[in-house]
Amino acid sequence: SRSEATLGSGSHDEPTGTEQVIGTVGFLGKHFVDDTVYLLTSPLRIDGKSALILGGVAAGIGGLMAVDKTVQRAFQENRTDTSDEIAKTFETIGFSRTVLGANAALIGAGWLFRKHEEGNKLMRTALVSLESQMFVEGVAGLTKFAVGRARPDAGEGTQSYDPLDGADNSFPSSHAARSFAVAAVFADAYPQPVPFLVYTGAALISLSRIHTNEHFSSDVLAGAAIGFFIGKALSWRHQHPDILPGWSILP
Repeated sequence: SRSEATLGSGSHDEPTGTEQVIGTVGFLGKHFVDDTVYLLTSPLRIDGKSALILGGVAAGIGGLMAVDKTVQRAFQENRTDTSDEIAKTFETIGFSRTVLGANAALIGAGWLFRKHEEGNKLMRTALVSLESQMFVEGVAGLTKFAVGRARPDAGEGTQSYDPLDGADNSFPSSHAARSFAVAAVFADAYPQPVPFLVYTGAALISLSRIHTNEHFSSDVLAGAAIGFFIGKALSWRHQHPDILPGWSILP
């Protein structure tokens, strides 16, 4: 009958739930591969202004390495029970599992309201934030393994390095990297006061790692730079998918 034909045609044309999931996973996987290539090749497209900024950041990291011991001593000598509690709170917020959970929750909330403009925007922004976190986890982890800098609480000084020996090392700070990556993505997507709030939060998370004697100040600056640059790059990439510019740190 006509009704049976129509029903049969609809069931044949409409993708099933499983097919939709597979299609979505495939779509996201392709974008992840494309973004990986984009990030790996981005230094080849860096513009002059961004090159100068990167040079300045590198010089700043080197300068902080020269005073890491002084900064460490200043933080440790001024610790109180209250400051320890505050630092522990921000440290917990910056753990990988916490940030991952927050990104997943925001993606879920956006998906529930995806038919509304703000819900769809939240879902897409949180997806880019999650992707940025995944990239910085890898970059920071590989750098820790390659550099092998001892943590401050190991008591080996500021210049103790054992490259290619374990990943639980000091340089750079993963807390700073992931928090600034997420902050950069949300700051690009939303107007004030969101940028102020997310960057303030990222800074406090980063400083908490110096306060708890888990990182030197140069570790934190390096991590923040890695996270900021990757977050900004992926944010630009998803806002301008059809443009392949000279890589720029600043809009």
